[in-house]
Amino acid sequence: MDFMDSETQRPDDLSQLEADYSIPPPLAPECKSFKWKIQIIDTDGNIEGKMLTSKDVWKLQGTKVIVHFDEDSGQPIGDSGGLLGSWLGQLSHDANLIPINYNDWRCVNSYIKDTAWNTIQSKFRFDDPVIRKEYVMGALGSRCKDVKRRLWKEHKKDTLNETLLNRPDKIPELQWGQFVRTRFDEKWKKMQERNTKSQKHNTMPHLCGRKSFPRRRNEIVSNLVLTKH
Repeated sequence: MDFMDSETQRPDDLSQLEADYSIPPPLAPECKSFKWKIQIIDTDGNIEGKMLTSKDVWKLQGTKVIVHFDEDSGQPIGDSGGLLGSWLGQLSHDANLIPINYNDWRCVNSYIKDTAWNTIQSKFRFDDPVIRKEYVMGALGSRCKDVKRRLWKEHKKDTLNETLLNRPDKIPELQWGQFVRTRFDEKWKKMQERNTKSQKHNTMPHLCGRKSFPRRRNEIVSNLVLTKH
């Protein structure tokens, strides 16, 4: 099924479980202990330097992480950009907030996207939310796609019924059923075959990891400035 973007009401089949955004979602992998050097701002506008892990962000109350952006690319940079990306990876595992039974991120119900955006803004402070929203939500959509790809790789069996029975514990049964049936559909299989053939034409390996080019450029420039001084 697809959640059409024109729908702004809460979907009837969306889980009614009360959300808890003080801890990572149950499906999310264990948060890494790496600490990012960032700035936080409280409701009075006071700014303070901190060293936080992605797990620490979930516990923030009354403060937000200040995210810095590269003006040329419009992408997050520095440790704040790295922390945002890491935390979005955690958020993307929340099947109660963002169900897995959709085919295209662009068609996900607006209610779901707005709820996710409000959740992100409760933890992170953006200089211009209107401008930054497009990139941040696009990054979240990419992380959600990764989650669905991993679930399929780890839980797919030889037959439809076997795969339906191999449902992950934290994924609602209705979501898993729709997700699995879509992927056993002949139309989806043919699309995957086309994508696989197209991917074989990519002969240049991507060796830069998950760190964006703007973040790498910002690090290089910052190091050059420090060296000169």
